Order: sequence, then C-alpha cells, then structure tokens
Amino acid sequence: MVNEEGSDAEETDRPVTPRELLRGALVDASDPRFPRWLPLPGALLAAGWAGYQAAATDAGFLSTLFWPGLAIFLLVTLAAWFGWQLEID
Repeated sequence: MVNEEGSDAEETDRPVTPRELLRGALVDASDPRFPRWLPLPGALLAAGWAGYQAAATDAGFLSTLFWPGLAIFLLVTLAAWFGWQLEID
C-alpha cells in the first residue's frame, strides 16, 4: 500500500527513533557540514580568555591557552557545529 508521499504505508507505522529525528533536523547535503569559519569563535574566545588571564593574573599566556583554552575551543566549536547543523536561530 502506498501513501500520499509515495512511500510504503508500513514505513510510517513504525516508531520514530531519536537518530531519525536528528537526521531529519540536520541541514541539507548541499550545505557544507563543517564550514571554514566554524572554529573561529572558539579560537577567539580561547585566545581572549588566555590574554585576559595573562594580563589580570600571573598566569602564562601559553599555559592558559593550552588549558582551559583547549577545552573552551572544543566546547564552543562543538556548540557552533550543532547550532549550524540543527539550524538553531
């Protein structure tokens, strides 16, 4: 039996999994999955935090850039990527 969209009716009777919901929410394949600008916010925030810590305290710039700067970079980049993929406005 075929429904209005042209697919089998049996496919619509099964429950929707979280994986299928996430796949449906992702942007189209015509959009880039990882644009070149995406790491920029994380890099700027990590460098800004390391600069602030170096100026305000006795923390070294490179050591602060390594930790927690690396964690800041990764978390912000991950959040930006999910926001880009899920089209969060």
